[in-house]
Amino acid sequence: GLFERHRLVFLVQVVVGLLQQGLNDTPEDGGEGGAWSKIAALSGYSPEALAFLLRGPQKDDPGDPPAPWLQPQNWAMVCALADVEALGFEKLPSDLEENAPRFAEWFNHATPETEKLPLDWRDLDRRPFRKLLVVRCLRPDRLTSALMQFVRATLPGGSGYADLDADSNSFGVLEQAFDDASPTVPIYFVLSPGANVVADVDKLAERDGMKAGETYFNVSLGQGQDVVAQERLEAAHRSGHWVILNNVHLMPRWLKKVEKLLDEYASSGSHENFRVFMSSDPSNSIPIGILDRSIKLTSDPPSGLKANIKQAFCTFSREEYEELEGRTRGILFGLCHFHAVMLERRKFGAQGRNMHYPFAVGDLINSASVLKNYMENAPTKVPWDDLRYLFGEIMYGGHI
Repeated sequence: GLFERHRLVFLVQVVVGLLQQGLNDTPEDGGEGGAWSKIAALSGYSPEALAFLLRGPQKDDPGDPPAPWLQPQNWAMVCALADVEALGFEKLPSDLEENAPRFAEWFNHATPETEKLPLDWRDLDRRPFRKLLVVRCLRPDRLTSALMQFVRATLPGGSGYADLDADSNSFGVLEQAFDDASPTVPIYFVLSPGANVVADVDKLAERDGMKAGETYFNVSLGQGQDVVAQERLEAAHRSGHWVILNNVHLMPRWLKKVEKLLDEYASSGSHENFRVFMSSDPSNSIPIGILDRSIKLTSDPPSGLKANIKQAFCTFSREEYEELEGRTRGILFGLCHFHAVMLERRKFGAQGRNMHYPFAVGDLINSASVLKNYMENAPTKVPWDDLRYLFGEIMYGGHI
């Protein structure tokens, strides 16, 4: 239920909270000295280190940087780090001056957070939180990636949190969430541009034998639709139907009534097959009670080209993929790569473009459908020019 832009902040807060708890749980402080106490000690975490990481202080008048590649503000931060005696970086400025070329190699690396530092500072790999401080000083542009690397290394099973579960498409995630839903626990979709959650719920309803208009009802909220939605909820509560309420952010006052209705249904007991789905744009007007009781799902694309390719490829089931001929499979993978590049490029905003274009998974699915239909009647030679025009100028280019 987290947006991609919030995920790293949340994970770092969790890890830092656990490290602080472990720091307070040492035998010297009367604690039991559990696993997180040992992890905190090994990682190099301390309140002083956290304060430096968050504030990034700079020393006043530290002198000129010892190398041309080192910016004055970075040098001022290195000197400020050396002044914090509890952290053990007193020799870092002098080592930087004497071995500037070796530090330059680390500095110029594409991913310095994964590389060992020069000299004895290479041992900071064993104390990853302290290494974050050096990245903060010398390569602050890589701090986001370094923090994610720290989460992977520190949190048990950290890769599962840091890299998401990209092995499932949106329908697969909904299936897993549905197993945890109940008559008293709705599923709440927080929409992002291009998301089509109704199609996934329709597919889930078809899987479980729920018929649209008979046992499964789709209500789009707007003026006058609150009466219709309430009637559907009352009938569904008694008869075990499914109801999906779309765009509930349009009627925030009525949602307070929905919250009371759900409380009444929970106390009186609902049919075991009764299920409620809700969808809305991100909004501050949604009652907390509804959000607290619900399983919240978002459909933000992940960060990173690899994760986006994986998720794009998982949009198609194994059966759909295997029924394609060989050359169409290869083109479909190329289409997934193209789609991933389009999504990953969104992090640069409108730079180099006229605006921020809402490319979404719907574009990929529609393009794959066009590809399948076109290739059924295509000649032996792959019509690359036609496909390039269809995808680049019409399907994706249609947004421009």
